[in-house]
Amino acid sequence: MDDAARRLASLYLADLADLWALLDPGFALSHYQRHLATGPVLFDGLAERLDGESAVDVHLDALIDALPVAPGDLVGLSVPFPGNVYGALRIGRALRARGATVLLGGGYANTELREVDEPRLWDLVDGVCLDDGEGPLLAWITWMRGQGDARHRTITAAGRIDHPHDDVPASCGAAYGDLPLQQYLQLVDSLNPTHRLWGDGRWNKLTVAHGCYWKKCSFCDIQLDYIAGYRPARAEALVDAMVEQIEATRQSGFHLVDEAVPPRGMRDLALAILDRGVASSCWGNIRFERAWTPDLARLCAHAGLVAVTGGLEVASPRLLERMQKGVTIEQVTHAAIAFRRAGIAVHAYLMYGFPTETDQESIDAMEVVRQMFEAGVLDSAFWHRFVLTRYSGMSADPARWGMHVPATPGKVFARNDLDHEDPQGGDHDAFDGPLATALSQWMRGSAVDRPVQAWFERAVPEPTVREGYIQGLVDAAPAEEPTTGRLVWTGGEVLEERGLVLHHADGVEAVRGPKAALAWLAEVIGEARPGGPGITVEQAMAVFPGDRERFAKGWRAARRAGLLCV
Repeated sequence: MDDAARRLASLYLADLADLWALLDPGFALSHYQRHLATGPVLFDGLAERLDGESAVDVHLDALIDALPVAPGDLVGLSVPFPGNVYGALRIGRALRARGATVLLGGGYANTELREVDEPRLWDLVDGVCLDDGEGPLLAWITWMRGQGDARHRTITAAGRIDHPHDDVPASCGAAYGDLPLQQYLQLVDSLNPTHRLWGDGRWNKLTVAHGCYWKKCSFCDIQLDYIAGYRPARAEALVDAMVEQIEATRQSGFHLVDEAVPPRGMRDLALAILDRGVASSCWGNIRFERAWTPDLARLCAHAGLVAVTGGLEVASPRLLERMQKGVTIEQVTHAAIAFRRAGIAVHAYLMYGFPTETDQESIDAMEVVRQMFEAGVLDSAFWHRFVLTRYSGMSADPARWGMHVPATPGKVFARNDLDHEDPQGGDHDAFDGPLATALSQWMRGSAVDRPVQAWFERAVPEPTVREGYIQGLVDAAPAEEPTTGRLVWTGGEVLEERGLVLHHADGVEAVRGPKAALAWLAEVIGEARPGGPGITVEQAMAVFPGDRERFAKGWRAARRAGLLCV
């Protein structure tokens, strides 16, 4: 009933947003004037719009007037997306006129404005903070207090400021302070459970590791610190931050905002959560690789991991290798099915239009994704059109990737997304509609058996991927029996009833065998309980009393009941 009510209310709000868009075509429920800041843009459009006033601007200006900002105050404006730029600049102009110092930060500033050379910007804000905003912001505060100028990674009207000491505060999680969290709307704008993670519910933010431990994908911004600067956090500090945020917000859900949560970091975090008995749930982005074993997936689920997202990109062996993704379709399938079997929802990011991608490869990738839904490997997915970005590995030498990048006319204000031509590739425009339409049906569990070429109005190649390819990979997923690693008991009570009875979430497992072996197993489980002394599989096997082969059935029963090795 609660879901249904909020779904109807969300649709009603969307209708109201559409009505407002008639008054101001740049307005939408989740962004404002996005078109003015999307792609390589000149500042003229923003400047002209800032000099005007729409019905929406009247309300925005009233909100700005109500902000308790006084002369001498420092205001930071976060600009993560193009749809936030216009509003931030309008707010910045008004607050600077009241004597405040205004700084911009966030994802858009980090990528689009790193080389900004637009004098009119400095009439609206005082500086643009790059990379991790905490360090530059703290340095600016210190300077404003007269405690010396150590400002760094900040662009101002005088140019870029960079001092040699670039200290970033050691921080694992955000501090939400006095934000009126109860006033934030929890919209149900999608019926897909995984898609709902983005807009439904309140998630505290946590970073397991800054940057990316892989940082080789050719299409990614590997030149920038938020990818290149890999710095993992300690698991104990992460759990401290979680406990602090739960107490401050009364919310126990966490969005792990890593570029890609490292498997070892997630393992350590899950162990620390279980050892300390913290009741929480989390989700985040990962790389689908072989390190995500069935045991690790089960451990993470037991510690509260409810969903993962990750890049399958173009599901083509040639293109996965060409883009240096570092995974194969087989690895993606095995990792995803391990999560699914552990009860963790799986969302895949997909890409089409990668340079030199042919129509045949696009059709084959579509067939792979269709089979993944058919085999129960994925819960949801989203297809993105390839975008060439300025700080990606591909931008330095477009010709190597079969692209031509035309010159950008005029003086560009924001420059990250680059126009490109792909003379060797297929007709990418022809896939815009069919990919999205087919995917929306597959996520609902319908039309999964429909041939992929049937989604097109024009003739396209038939897929060369054999029928049952993904199901075969699922069936061949390795039955893991680790010989190294820490043992962790995620089951429940252990009772002695003509042997051992192991209680777990899905029922019970009865273990029979020699008394010595049963006593050994009970002791191993006791030491493997979260918060216990801890034991490795090597240590356990070294003291097994008797013939291990004769007790193999009992060991497998214990593993099914929740004795994991990670």
